[in-house]
Amino acid sequence: MIPNARLRRWAPAAAYLLLALAWSWPLPLHLSNRFTHDPGDPLLVTYLLWWNAHAVPLTRAWWNAPFFWPMTDALALTEHFAGLSPISTPIQLLGGSPLLAYNLIVIGSAWWSGLATHMLMRRLTTSELAAYCGGIAFAFAPYRTSQLPHLQIYASWWLPVTLWALHAYYQDRKRRWLALFGIAWLLETLTYGYSVFFLPLLLCGWLAWFTPWRTDAKRALTVIATWMLFSIPLLPVLLEYHDVQTHLGLVRTRDQMIFYSASWISFVSPAPQLWLWPKVVRTTSEAYLFPGLTVLALVVAALATRLRRGAFAFYVLAAVATAWLCLGPTADGFSFASLWHPYDWIVWLPGFDGIRVPPRFFLMSALCLAVAAGLALAHLSSWMPRARRPLAVTAFVGLAVDGAIPGMQLGVPPGSLAMMPSDGRVIELPFDDQYVHIKAMYRSITHRMPVVNGYAGYVPPAAEVIRWALRRRDPSVLMELRRGRPLYVVVASSPDTDTWSRFMDAQNDTQLLGVSGSGRVYRMPPAAYPTQVTIGAKHSPASVESRGGWLVADLGQAQTVRALEIRTNGHLVLLPAAIRIETSADGSAWSPAIDEAPGAPALVAVLAEPRTIPLRLILPDVRARYLRVNAGRFPTTALTIFGT
Repeated sequence: MIPNARLRRWAPAAAYLLLALAWSWPLPLHLSNRFTHDPGDPLLVTYLLWWNAHAVPLTRAWWNAPFFWPMTDALALTEHFAGLSPISTPIQLLGGSPLLAYNLIVIGSAWWSGLATHMLMRRLTTSELAAYCGGIAFAFAPYRTSQLPHLQIYASWWLPVTLWALHAYYQDRKRRWLALFGIAWLLETLTYGYSVFFLPLLLCGWLAWFTPWRTDAKRALTVIATWMLFSIPLLPVLLEYHDVQTHLGLVRTRDQMIFYSASWISFVSPAPQLWLWPKVVRTTSEAYLFPGLTVLALVVAALATRLRRGAFAFYVLAAVATAWLCLGPTADGFSFASLWHPYDWIVWLPGFDGIRVPPRFFLMSALCLAVAAGLALAHLSSWMPRARRPLAVTAFVGLAVDGAIPGMQLGVPPGSLAMMPSDGRVIELPFDDQYVHIKAMYRSITHRMPVVNGYAGYVPPAAEVIRWALRRRDPSVLMELRRGRPLYVVVASSPDTDTWSRFMDAQNDTQLLGVSGSGRVYRMPPAAYPTQVTIGAKHSPASVESRGGWLVADLGQAQTVRALEIRTNGHLVLLPAAIRIETSADGSAWSPAIDEAPGAPALVAVLAEPRTIPLRLILPDVRARYLRVNAGRFPTTALTIFGT
């Protein structure tokens, strides 16, 4: 009897592991040399898992991840995945590759999500069939499949654990369930940033629904206290994100939120990865919110047989509410249209005005539907006991049809660049290609040098400046990037390879190191740092005029000029190809002072003041009354002159 009891105890874990391996096949055969085929996020996530294993999470060094160099705090532009470090870091410390860690977590996400939902269902019903129904429905939900490239969403096993712990605490009143709830909340939010905003709405609804407020409100207060306690480690993380993004002037606009928001047709749009459903094309990968027919059929059947109370009612209502929020905000703010756009009702809450992709609320919907479907199967089995077996077979066949994929598509990771010593920095061109950026980050796992490239939820102003300069074929920005250390420039294989190869070949001090399947590799030697100059105080010109494409300043009398600053406010496109400054004693005869490409000073400026980007140009000490600069497209107030 004992072996049988143990077998029954471990059967769900074994069953979900086998299902996860079968569903992800042939990935289990290629754990160290393939990735889930999407040329973007999987490689980014692999890089971030690698970085988490090489820097102590939540330290200053950790935030300064070596991408988007030379900016600091680059990690605050994307998900940090610290919640996965307890799994991914030991794998790497034991000798596994970052790609192995990534792939094991992908398979584990299906396994543990199913098992966690199974345990939640066991708390809600005594039916083992219902538990398997809920577990399979969530682990292999069509929506989760559509989000497979986004591991922060796919690795969502802590969501059902939070609900399992709450139900268990309300039933048993044991403190261990409070601890499990707090740990699950913390690790879920450290894995997926949106959960900081989405999950509290679900949890508040749960507490409001299941708490006997008149007789035992203390239970809810204890949960809230635990919740607050385990939220303390999140505060420095949230503050860092806020401070960095505020400093850089990065915001989400309502137009961005509307672009990514769902429409009603999204709910009948199956993900392209699904095997047995028609392929449809939508404007974004976030528009595939098809929940599967089986969970809907079970829920509707249960409602038709008058199951409308308790946990079932809560999870159905929660699924509807969170799915409704996927529609996002309206274009005009709070208006009559807000009646069918409830996101407008919560957009005033802290953080919700910065959520770029409201449809990701559907992860909560998928979980709630899976739980409701399991409860529905338990109810229907008791309501129609003679049809229990065919009902269960139909349900599981339906779940298989809804979630099946024709074998997981796999991609080959980018090759390394063996000819580069690890003594400098790296930039890969063309800088306009996001896949070049992703591959550059992934390759840095091998060469361990900071990369100028980067891929994240935000593009920082420094990267925009570098992109702008390179579009102009301004080599001065490369000079600035190699201050103090060599710069390795990789011209990646692309339709623009010849163009960028000619650009690099034209640089006088560039050495071609070699050519590989990944592209051409050049080395630019270190450049000296500029001499530091005391620029003096601000001059107060008698007048500044815009005249014939020039900003002309009259200082009132002859003065020594050491620097000039153009406050661009980010409007770099208004700058000429070369900035020319001239001086004059009488306003008629002009002498050139400097003629300089704007790329390098723009990069220096954006790193110092990313919002205003004031280009500071150092002049050899010149004495003049009149000064002009060919930046006539800027207002006269943009000009500041320094000297003695």
